[in-house]
Amino acid sequence: MSDTKVPTETIEKKPANAPATRVSGKTWKQPKTAYRRSHLPAGVRQDWAARTRERQRIQAVKAIEKELKDEKQRIKEEAKNRALERKKLQEEKERLEKLQALVSAKKLQRIRKKEMRQRNQHKK
Repeated sequence: MSDTKVPTETIEKKPANAPATRVSGKTWKQPKTAYRRSHLPAGVRQDWAARTRERQRIQAVKAIEKELKDEKQRIKEEAKNRALERKKLQEEKERLEKLQALVSAKKLQRIRKKEMRQRNQHKK
């Protein structure tokens, strides 16, 4: 064997943050970065306080909308319940009238029957 030493460190190691070589071979292209709000134009970008105020305003509007919807729903339910109650009372009234008419008819029938019996007894 020969005494010549082959350097083991001839392969250069890339740093961990070095960009990977492109498959297309376009090494001159800039690597893409993550989208950030700081890249937006100043007219579009809002600061944190403004976004927070807007969020709170939207929340307040939604709360008022919900309150109005709930109130409207409650009024609708009350009207529905009143109508159902009126209908129940009307049905009960009609039922009692029919029952009263039926009872009166039966009572009238009993009275007639009694009168017939009394007439028949007088004839004997």
